[in-house]
Amino acid sequence: LAGSFILLALTGLATLFGRKVVIPLLGHEFNSVLLTGSKFIHNNVSWAFMIALVMVFVMWVYHNLPDRTDWTWIKQAGGFIGNNHPPAKKFNFGQKIVFWGVILLGFSVSLSGLSLLFPFEVQLFGHTFGLINNIGMAEAAGLGPLQSDLTPHAEMQYAQLWHAIIGFLMMALILGHIYIGTLGMEGAYDAMGSGEVDERWAEQHHSIWLDEVKQDNRQTPAE
Repeated sequence: LAGSFILLALTGLATLFGRKVVIPLLGHEFNSVLLTGSKFIHNNVSWAFMIALVMVFVMWVYHNLPDRTDWTWIKQAGGFIGNNHPPAKKFNFGQKIVFWGVILLGFSVSLSGLSLLFPFEVQLFGHTFGLINNIGMAEAAGLGPLQSDLTPHAEMQYAQLWHAIIGFLMMALILGHIYIGTLGMEGAYDAMGSGEVDERWAEQHHSIWLDEVKQDNRQTPAE
């Protein structure tokens, strides 16, 4: 998921800013080659991203469901309030925010991407605007009825705008996640890189999960 997202982010930025940034620096010909390659990579790697997104959801959704331990984490602001890190299971509340952010934003950016790939088959915004009108959200916001009878070209324009907005939000979320996982928390990089942590680190950051692991080991008979 991370590898495909990085490729999608880089090729998306190249496509979005090529005319304004690349052409003045490197010329039209280089930008043409860059955009052709970026479009090919973006359109094809997107399928790997969507498959990985589903796999991540299936594998980790159980560990990211809200529970009572999250409130303790919130009250202590993840350890900024008080002298000790709050107890946490395999994923603390901050990690759950990242998980659900990636899942929801990833789902949204995937839908808008499919709308751009198949503009005549996947038309999202006309149906969405019609639903907003039917439940009265547009009038409640003082906007009046939204146009729901959109042409495929108008659908693509809305999809491009939405795709870019959600893409930037995901990049901001992932950059914050990368910072915390590398420089912002000692030992987090090793956990992300190898999937393994030492017992002292686990006791400090995920004490409930460590107790569960120890309990499982005691219950499992030696071979």
